[in-house]
This record gives sequence, C-alpha cells and structure tokens, in this order.
Amino acid sequence: MNNIGLSYLPFTGAYSIVVDMSQAKPGERVYLPDTPVLSDKFITGVFAFWSYDGNIQDPDGNLIDGNRLYYMNLTLVDLENDDFISNVPLVYFSFGGRQIPVNRYLVLPNCYITNNYAASPANHVMLTFFYTSKVGNNELSPARKLRIQSMSVPVYSNSANRYYLPDNRVLVDKKFRNIYSTSVFVNTTTPSVKEIVAPDNSFLTLILRSDIILYRFPVLYLSQWNFPFRLNMDNLQADLPSSYIELSQNIAQTVGDKVVFLNFEYED
Repeated sequence: MNNIGLSYLPFTGAYSIVVDMSQAKPGERVYLPDTPVLSDKFITGVFAFWSYDGNIQDPDGNLIDGNRLYYMNLTLVDLENDDFISNVPLVYFSFGGRQIPVNRYLVLPNCYITNNYAASPANHVMLTFFYTSKVGNNELSPARKLRIQSMSVPVYSNSANRYYLPDNRVLVDKKFRNIYSTSVFVNTTTPSVKEIVAPDNSFLTLILRSDIILYRFPVLYLSQWNFPFRLNMDNLQADLPSSYIELSQNIAQTVGDKVVFLNFEYED
C-alpha cells in the first residue's frame, strides 16, 4: 500500500477556502480571501475542486463550479511579492491531475483568480491548500508495518449538517499515513448494508485538541482513483469524536439514512 503510483508531497495539514466568482467579468481578477490560519503556513500544493457531477454545493450552499476551471487562471504571490505561479489554468490544479509544487509562504490577499469566461460568470471555486510544518526537510520517515481500519460515519437528514466520527478505540493516538474513501464511480453499500454517500458530496474536518488538521477536506480527494495517485499524510493525528463530516447543503436535509465510508491507514 505504500507505493501505488504518483505520490503527492507529504503534508501535515490542509485547509479549504471558497472563492466567489459569480460577479467576475471577463478578464477581471478576484483576489483570494484573507485566511489567517494559512498566513503562517508553508504551502506545498493546491487542489481545485472538480467533479464529474459538474456542480456541487459546499456545506454552506455555495455552488462549486468545476466545469469552468479551463476558463479561470490562478496567480500565486509569495512573501517577496513574486507571482511565481502566474495565470496558470485552474484545471492544472484539479483533483488528481498534475502536481504543481508550491513550497512557499503565500500572501493570500495578493493571490487571485482571473475569469476568462465570456458567456456568463462562474459560481464559486473551492481551493484546498496543503501545508507542512517540516520546512526544509519535507520527507516522510520510513513507514513501519501499516494497517488499515475502516469506519462508517452515519449521516441522516439533519438541518445542523454536522456528523461526528464514532469513537473507534483502535484508532486512538494512531498516526495516519492516508485515509481512503470509495471511488466517485462506486454506488455501493458498507458491511452494515447502508448506502454510501457520494464522496463528492461530503467534506471531512479533522480536529486534534483545539487545532484544525484538515478543514472541509473533500472526501472526493480521498478516493485517490485518478491515474492513480496517493496522498501522503505526514503522520496526521486527530481526536476522532471531535472530528466531523459535513455534506453538500442541498442534500443535508434529504440524505436519509446513509454513511460516509472511510479507511484509515496507520502505523502499527
């Protein structure tokens, strides 16, 4: 399980933001929101949310428009005011595609997306920023014997739209090397015979004590089905009963009785 194709850079955390492109005119820049949690983070990479479904809502109800990533370009600016990534099509950052290294501290309010779509504005863009606390030595330590423990997270029609992970005693104090979900194409059931929510409709937040480790991390990314590639979690830890799943807002109140199915890979 340790080498299954292209591996992305090791990361110790990830944080998703949403950028409102709905009012952007052709050629107009939309600057990224000032996000304090990312201001002191060494960013290793960026994913732009894309799904075959085309239009997915985030937990707040924003419509994430993945179909127009070809028509939007991303510029990233570092602490030296260097736009080292300049007007690169967002599709190059799409989930499972090319790995474009960042490896810089960014000034997010100086970074921007340029809209090149003339017919009508896009809706919102979701960007997930990966970061590491191991600046200058961003390498994974050799893995010991690895094990995988599955988990079913029950979800149900709920206006609060927050579903806490069960307290799995096997995973207490474990260091996670990866988390796998089902494929975006799979319409299946878990061992408990409950239907699985489509991974592009669910988002994972991991909490360790009061710290956010992953924030609204698309479960779609955890399917890792494309080409294939492997996310490299740098021994992430979490208080699972404090961590939670959120669903796309448009299905949260009508999802019924289903589950989000996760598989945690950890060191024995």
